[in-house]
Amino acid sequence: MKNIHRKLENYKLMINKTFLKGIIPLFILAFSFQACVDELDQVNPNALTLDTFWQTTADLSSGLNTVYASLRDEDILGIKWEYNRTDITVPAVFRSKSTGNSMYDQSFDLTTNEVQNKWDACFKGIFRANQVIDAYYRLEPTFNGEDAVQTGVYILAQARALRGYFYYVLYNSYNKGSLPLFETVPVDIDDFQRPFSSAEDIQAFYRADLEYGIENLPGTYNAWQSEVGSGNLGRITGGFCEALLAKSYINENDFVNAEIYLKNVMDNYGYTLVDDLAKCFTGIAEFNNESIFEINYSYDANPLGLDEQNLSQSISHQLNDGNQVQFSSWLTLKYRNEKPDPLDPANLVDRNVYDSSGDPEKDMFGNDSIQVDVLRMYSLRMNNSISSVDDRDGRMYGVENAIYGTEKTANTHARQYPNFIKKFTGWNTENGGMGEDEDADKDNRSDINIPIMRLGEVYLMYAECMIEKGDLSEALRYINRIRKRSHLILLGKSTDPSAEFAGSDTTYMDDIDLDSSNGEQIVTLENLENHLRFTEKPLELSLEGDRVFDLRRWGVWKEQLELLASFHYDSWNFKNNVMGKNPIRWRSFIMPTGEVPTYDDPNLPAYAFRFPKDDPADLFISGNMRVDEPHLRDALLGSQNFIEELHGYLPVPQDEINSNLNWDQ
Repeated sequence: MKNIHRKLENYKLMINKTFLKGIIPLFILAFSFQACVDELDQVNPNALTLDTFWQTTADLSSGLNTVYASLRDEDILGIKWEYNRTDITVPAVFRSKSTGNSMYDQSFDLTTNEVQNKWDACFKGIFRANQVIDAYYRLEPTFNGEDAVQTGVYILAQARALRGYFYYVLYNSYNKGSLPLFETVPVDIDDFQRPFSSAEDIQAFYRADLEYGIENLPGTYNAWQSEVGSGNLGRITGGFCEALLAKSYINENDFVNAEIYLKNVMDNYGYTLVDDLAKCFTGIAEFNNESIFEINYSYDANPLGLDEQNLSQSISHQLNDGNQVQFSSWLTLKYRNEKPDPLDPANLVDRNVYDSSGDPEKDMFGNDSIQVDVLRMYSLRMNNSISSVDDRDGRMYGVENAIYGTEKTANTHARQYPNFIKKFTGWNTENGGMGEDEDADKDNRSDINIPIMRLGEVYLMYAECMIEKGDLSEALRYINRIRKRSHLILLGKSTDPSAEFAGSDTTYMDDIDLDSSNGEQIVTLENLENHLRFTEKPLELSLEGDRVFDLRRWGVWKEQLELLASFHYDSWNFKNNVMGKNPIRWRSFIMPTGEVPTYDDPNLPAYAFRFPKDDPADLFISGNMRVDEPHLRDALLGSQNFIEELHGYLPVPQDEINSNLNWDQ
C-alpha cells in the first residue's frame, strides 16, 4: 500500500509541475517521458513513465482520482469572484466608491489573475482526464472477464464526463467558445501548438463526452452505491451528464431540445426536492435526493501529494467573514421583500412580543411581553441564504442575528458587512455565535460540499422551457414547487390544474408581484418570464446556476447593471441588540433612499408587535454621517464600462497567447 501511495505521489508531483503556466509547459512532461530513450537509448528502471505507471485498472482509478481533485479548484466555479460581474454580488467594500476590483468594475483583461486561473484549472482537469482516457485504450486489450471490462468502462465514462464538464465551463466562459481542442495527451511540440477549434467543434466534442456518460454511468448517487458498490458515493453520474446536456441547450436558447432532456431527468432518475434548503448548502445532508452533482470536500488527509494537499475549501470561511463578497443591494432587498405564506404553519414562530396587558416577562429589548405565535419576519428562503440584522427569527451559529458578532471570532453586521451570506456556510451550527470553525488544524477551511447541479435548478430551467412553449400552467407548477419548499405565497389561481398545493394551508395569488395594494397584475407568460429571470432564479440560485450565462443569453446584461446603478440606498444603524458594550450595529441596514424602516403588519394580532409598540422605528437611526454624504450605489462603474463584445466572455489569457505559436485570433 505504501508503494502505491508513493508511486501516486511521485506521479502527481510530476504532472502538477507541468501545469504552472498555461498549456505549453506540458511539452516538458511529454519529452521527459522519452528523454532516456531518445538520448541514451535505454530506460532508467527507477524512472516513472507512461509505460511504467499505467499497468492496471487500479492505476486508472488512481489517475481518475486526480481528475476529481481538479474539480476542487475554486476558480472553476468562481464563487468568490465570478458573480461580481453580474447582479448577484458586490465586493465587500464600501460600494459607492471605485473598488479597484476588475471583475466588478468590468475592467478585467487577458492579464487578470482570475482569467488565467480559471483557464489553467479547467485545462489541468482536461489534461488529467486525457491521461486516463489514453491509458484506458492502451490497457483495454488486457481486460479479462466481464467485471474487468465493466470496471474499465466506468473509469472511461467518468473521465470523459469530467472532461466534458471542464470543456463545458471553458466553452461558456471564454472567447465565444473557440478553444484549443485536446482529445489526447500531447506528445510532441506540434500537439501543444493547437490552433483554436471553432465553437461548434468544441460544443460537439463536450456534448459527445456527456452523451457517453449518460449511456455508460450509473444514473444517480444511489445507483452507484447499489449497482457498483459502497465507496462510490460522490462520483459523477449519468443524471448529471443529462442535466448538463440540457443546460447546454438552455444556454443556446434551444428550449425544444432542452425540454426533452430535462423531462427525462425529472421523471426517470428518482430525484426529489428536499424539504429544507439548508440540506443543500450546509453539510447536514450531503448527496441527498435533490443533489445531482456536488463537489466533495473533506478534512481528510490528501494522499495525492503536496501540490494538492487541501481536500477542503476556503469558500465557507470567506463568505462567513463577509470580507470577500456581499449580495448586491438589489438582491438583498429582493430577499427581504419575499412574502411568507400566512396560512402555512411553517411560517408561524413563537416569539416574545410587546403586549398591552403588561405581562411581567421581559423580552430582549427590556419590554413587557408574552410569547405568542406570529408570522415570521422574513421568508425561509432568505433565512437559508442571507442574514439581516433585524431578523428576530433568523439565527447565526446559535444566536439571534442582532447578537451575532459578540464573539471575537465573528464579524458583526456593519457598514462593510450589512448582510452575511449564509449559503455554503455552517450557519446552523450551534456554537454560541462563534462563526465558522477557527481551529488551527482546519486552516480557515471547510468540508461543506458545493453543488454544481440540483433538482431545484432543473425545475426552473424546465419552467423556462414551458414559458417559451406557451404553457403557463406547467410553468407555474414547477415554479410553485420551488416556492412551496420555502413556504412562500404561490403564484396563480388555486383553481388552476397546476395548483397541486391548493388547500387550507396554502395561499395562491394571481398577482405577479404578490402585492394587492398596487392593484392586481394577473400572471401572464410575459410577466412570469420576467419573474423567473429576476426573482426566482437569482433568489433560489444565488451563487449557483451560472448567472453570467443567463444574463448573456437573455441579452439583458448591460441593462440589468444599469438598473442596479440607478438605485440609491441609505444605511441605517440598528439599535437595541442586547450589546452592552456596543449597543448599535452601525450602518448595517440598507434601505432605498427616502424610505424608513417600518414593521406594520396586518397579519399580526392586534396586541402583538415585533418591536416596541410606541415607536417601532426607534430601533433605527439614519446611518448617513453628514447631509451631503453620497448614497450607496451598486455597479456604478461596471454599468458604464460594460461592453458586451469585450465583457460577455472572458478573454484568452495572456500566457496562452504567449505560449501558443498557432494563436491567430
